[in-house]
Amino acid sequence: VLYKTPPDFIKMSAFVTLLINLDASSDRLRAAETVMAVQGAAFERVPGIDGRQTPVDTVEVYDDAAARRYFGRTLTPGEVGAYQSHVRALETFLAGGAAFGLILEDDMDPDAYAMAFVGEIVSWQKSRWQQDWYVANLGAKRQKITTPLIDFEGGDSTVTLARAHYFPMLATANLWTRDGARAFLDQHQMIDCPWDHALRRWLTANDMGLVASPLLFSTSRAESTIDSSAPEGRRGAEDRDRFYRLRRMRRNWGDRLRALVHKTRNGPRYKRQ
Repeated sequence: VLYKTPPDFIKMSAFVTLLINLDASSDRLRAAETVMAVQGAAFERVPGIDGRQTPVDTVEVYDDAAARRYFGRTLTPGEVGAYQSHVRALETFLAGGAAFGLILEDDMDPDAYAMAFVGEIVSWQKSRWQQDWYVANLGAKRQKITTPLIDFEGGDSTVTLARAHYFPMLATANLWTRDGARAFLDQHQMIDCPWDHALRRWLTANDMGLVASPLLFSTSRAESTIDSSAPEGRRGAEDRDRFYRLRRMRRNWGDRLRALVHKTRNGPRYKRQ
C-alpha cells in the first residue's frame, strides 16, 4: 500500500518490546532483564501459556484433523501453548498505542547493537509512506531466497534488511507492524501447526516478510521449555501420520516454489537503498 497522506503508523509512538515468559521461568526473566539493561532498553512481560499442563484435545482453538492433514502429526501440548503465547503477545501489542511491536522469546540473546538497529529499522519504515511488509525476522540464522533492500550501519557493524520470500524459521525475535498483527489474527482462528511454521506458510504465501542479516538476536543455550520431555528434532514423533514424510516434503517444497515465484516476479521491483 502506498499512502498519499501520512499513514497512522507515522503518527504513533515508535515501538513496544514484549517478552514472552512462563511464570515458572523466573531465571529466564532475570537473564532477559540483564541483557536488555545492557542495551538500555525496557520491555513488557507477557505471561506465557504453559501448554504442557493442558492436553491438546481440550484446547478449543486447536484443530487436530487439520494439523494431521497439513503438518503430518498431532502437535505437542508445548507447541500449542507456545502458539497461544505468541497470539497473546500480538493481542497485547494491538491493545497498546505503539506502531510496531518487537516480540521476543525469553531465551533471546541480543547482539551488542541489536536494539539500536531495531530503532533504525523503525525509523526507516516511518520515513516511507508505504506499508509493504508485516513481519521482520530479527533472529534467523538460516536465510534462503531473499532480496536485499537496505543496509544499516552502526558501531562497527552492518545489518542488511532483505525481503524474505522464503520466511525463515524461529520466532526468537520478530518485529511486527500493526497491519501485520491484525491480518494474522484475522486469518488464523485455529491452530494447525507450530507457530514458526504458521508464519512461514503465511508470509511465504503473501511475500510480506523481511529478515535481518546477520541476525540481531540469537538464542541462549538454555534448555527448551516448549517440550523438554522430547529430544530435539523428535517432538511428536510417536504420533506422526503414516504420510508424515510426504506431507513434510510437500509443505517444504510448496513454500520454496512460492518463494522462488515471488523472487522472480517481485525481486526486480525492490531497489536496494
